[in-house]
Amino acid sequence: RLLDTIIEAAKAQFGSNYRPYTVIQLTHSGRYSKPEGRPAPIIAARNPYLDGNLPDDYPVISDEQLQELEDRFVEAAELASQIGFDAVDIKSCHRYLNSELLSAFTREGNYGGSFENRTRFLINIVDKIKQRLGDAIEVTLRLNVYDAIPYPYGWGVDREDHRKPDLTEPIRLVKILRSKGIR
Repeated sequence: RLLDTIIEAAKAQFGSNYRPYTVIQLTHSGRYSKPEGRPAPIIAARNPYLDGNLPDDYPVISDEQLQELEDRFVEAAELASQIGFDAVDIKSCHRYLNSELLSAFTREGNYGGSFENRTRFLINIVDKIKQRLGDAIEVTLRLNVYDAIPYPYGWGVDREDHRKPDLTEPIRLVKILRSKGIR
């Protein structure tokens, strides 16, 4: 119904032959999750600048759960394609889960620490969507490149002065994504 409403509104505004380019956002709100209307944070890594009132022993999402979420993003992209959307937008900003993983320097396991690990979730989602759907749907994303939160808790920040961006890693990630067909 959403897609039909968008298309009908566009035709009403711009003429019966007009077909808008339609994009639906795929996101996981992470620490801002409210699945039943109440806060139910899912955190990628402990972060004293964002944890607020969370207890020190609040659980961090496991590597296994992140692997399952990758597949959920792919399922959502497949549904979007079947419905008729032109593209999916993988939200990787605003400190949501995807964004938080990019700055998970202190996280242990396959999704934290090194650049390769911190970007794994996003890159795996892109790769899996492209493997499953090929060119059936475009993939785009919103990517923050600078958190302004002190290292080791911020992405794209100078290690000595978090008020200064260091875009080395964000640029590296953009180049990888571009090589995978993300425009």
